[in-house]
Amino acid sequence: MENYKIVTDACSDIIPEYADREGILVIPMEVAMTDGFKFKATYDNAEIPLDDFYQKVEGGVMASTTAITPQNYLDFFRPLLQAGNDVLYNCFTSGMSSTYDNALLAQQMLKEEFPDRKLIIVDSLGATGGMGYQIYYAALNRDNGMSIEDNAKWLEETRLHINYMWTVSDLNHLRRGGRLSNIAAFAGTLLQLKPVGDIDDQGRLVAIGTAHGRKASLSKLAECMAARLDPAQADKPVLICHCDCPEDAEILKQKVLDTGKVKEVIIGRVGPVIGAHLGPSGMTIFYFCDHRGGLN
Repeated sequence: MENYKIVTDACSDIIPEYADREGILVIPMEVAMTDGFKFKATYDNAEIPLDDFYQKVEGGVMASTTAITPQNYLDFFRPLLQAGNDVLYNCFTSGMSSTYDNALLAQQMLKEEFPDRKLIIVDSLGATGGMGYQIYYAALNRDNGMSIEDNAKWLEETRLHINYMWTVSDLNHLRRGGRLSNIAAFAGTLLQLKPVGDIDDQGRLVAIGTAHGRKASLSKLAECMAARLDPAQADKPVLICHCDCPEDAEILKQKVLDTGKVKEVIIGRVGPVIGAHLGPSGMTIFYFCDHRGGLN
């Protein structure tokens, strides 16, 4: 086994058991809520259970996140490098945050301090479960003997071949988070139109269409998966991550299995960083594909 550390950040929403099993390290992210509560978003949600967080959001409390600072990165990476480890870090998309730029600043400073160590940083161009999905397979690559350089190249080559799709039932959370205009949210609520979106090739959260009603939006996610799944990767499970709607996650899981394209579906959760924008009804789905995007 290659001896280097695999690192991601809290926005990856990696399933805690998977992170623990593979020794994946997760950098926390700061979250502040309008009721005055501040906490660190961690991979295991140690400071606030997700159910409690979404209860606050449902009650109208908004959350904002702070990018990981260069100093945060220095404090996290320095002990790993001092202990003689090389590090591969898959970072929250540069399309939504300055975290990647801050990581590069820290990387340059640490390169001078530890010239014999490797600290490789990859812009995931993704977020939430898709980012965690990818880093889990990177950990398996390491287990199978892949070098840190080849694994970084693999992350870069596959980052646009993981489909990121999402939908929400309540458009008002997207509006509050600045992701949707007031007029669009009002009209969508009246018409029962549910946005369906993805993360584009620049790593930005975008809406790409609508479905009439919640059941139709879940069906659309399953239909897109069936059309876009890479057949060569059909042995890998599909990952569904929901904010706070487990029943709908089970419905989507069955719809995905009913397509006959995959044999396994795993259900996880969307954490506070992206969940603050999607709201409790947020639903996401991730799998390997030929390229991102599209409703057909």
